[in-house]
Amino acid sequence: MNESRPESRHCFIFAAVAGFALAICAFAPAGIAASALKRAVPMMSIAGAEGTVWKGRLIGVAHGDVFLGDIDFRVLASNLLIARATVDMTSAAGALEGAARVEFTPDAIELERVFVNFNLGAIRQYSFFGAPYQGALKVTAERLRLTGAGCEAENAVISTSAFDALAQRWSGGAFPMDGAIKCVDGALMASLKGEGADGAADLSVTIRSDLTYSLVVAARPRKPDIGRALEFFGFEKRGDDLSYKAVGVLKGLSS
Repeated sequence: MNESRPESRHCFIFAAVAGFALAICAFAPAGIAASALKRAVPMMSIAGAEGTVWKGRLIGVAHGDVFLGDIDFRVLASNLLIARATVDMTSAAGALEGAARVEFTPDAIELERVFVNFNLGAIRQYSFFGAPYQGALKVTAERLRLTGAGCEAENAVISTSAFDALAQRWSGGAFPMDGAIKCVDGALMASLKGEGADGAADLSVTIRSDLTYSLVVAARPRKPDIGRALEFFGFEKRGDDLSYKAVGVLKGLSS
């Protein structure tokens, strides 16, 4: 009987240590997640955090001078056993309103049930054809998968009212644009169309895995004075259309 006591004592110590470690993991504060996010994205700032690393809220999240809002998150712990980090996220109270399930694997990031509504007016560092950014950018998607080699998109839709302010200045009417997001040759491509009282336009944005992008706009104004205004902003005549092209590297919302 006495010979079994050391073994029982060792089992008790092991169980106590294991229980203590699990308690630390289970109740680790959400501030740990906030610190990790700030290290991964140096331009990100977070005013505070509530809850634990498994379920909590990041308060006052900003990227540079763009205030994004508060982000609620919940980690699906069971998926960690199969090398997948899955997080349900929602954002509100700032420029970014939305929700998505985000899954991280060693070679990809996958988003499901995506809804994003971004207030473009929060971008103050840049101008949009000579005017401050205004309007909204909305994206919905059943699934988006991003890897170093390419991407996949399912039922992804995009719309924006970014051109409304310019259109109202020139013609007094709104100019909404909408379209689809697809993957073409490994790159993410958004193709939008729009039409207003005084013309129509097609817009295409392509973003590659190295974060280089290309933007192409083809405008068909019905009034000569609008055409001249577009030429002032760099549009060039291409037959009956006016064309604008730009290339660059995505750096952030305020860099």
